[in-house]
Amino acid sequence: MANLIGGIQEAAMATSPREFDLPCPTTLEEIMEKLSVRAAAFQMPFQIKGGVPGQRIAFEKEPNLDVTLWLYLKEGARIRIQPVVSESRTSIGGMRVDKNSVLRKGVKGATVGLAAERGAYIDTVTETVKKILNGEEVADYIAPEVPAGAEPPKDWTMTFLLCLFLGGIGVHRYYVGKVGTGVLFTLTGGLLGIGYLVDLIKILCGKFTDKNGNYIQKQK
Repeated sequence: MANLIGGIQEAAMATSPREFDLPCPTTLEEIMEKLSVRAAAFQMPFQIKGGVPGQRIAFEKEPNLDVTLWLYLKEGARIRIQPVVSESRTSIGGMRVDKNSVLRKGVKGATVGLAAERGAYIDTVTETVKKILNGEEVADYIAPEVPAGAEPPKDWTMTFLLCLFLGGIGVHRYYVGKVGTGVLFTLTGGLLGIGYLVDLIKILCGKFTDKNGNYIQKQK
């Protein structure tokens, strides 16, 4: 029980906000300008946004970890990086769990492990932001190589074109590995055209997933 509680606390801490102080006051626009000069150092694109949560620099969702990061400027010299985790929930044995963790790692210890991965991503972005704002050198982001034998990510453009022209018979679903629903689309004309349209909208919005639950998104 103690190990379980400790694991839950560790998972909560992994996705908690990060904060650090700058040597002198600045503005959000100045921060945006400095980060934009070194945009290649970041894994995900970012932009200034307003809205209900207030003006902030928002990093786009990390597709494999489902994490969006919001950067706030507090009192002119304090940076707060707020993780926003969009978990996809499913039910296993009566328990509501993060679907991504089940797909990626299996049930036992999955939520804690996925939280640790999210935490590592948040720490990396936070450290990169801190170095840039302090005038330190940072390297460009380099995407990790696909391990030998691993299936490479599906191409967004190919997925979109297959859905656009052959979505009525489910070819795009075969392409991303969803063979079962692909057959269903073939037999029903893309669920009478409704399923085809839903998939097309999801692809355009970056919400369509492959068989492993990974979002298929357009490369920036």
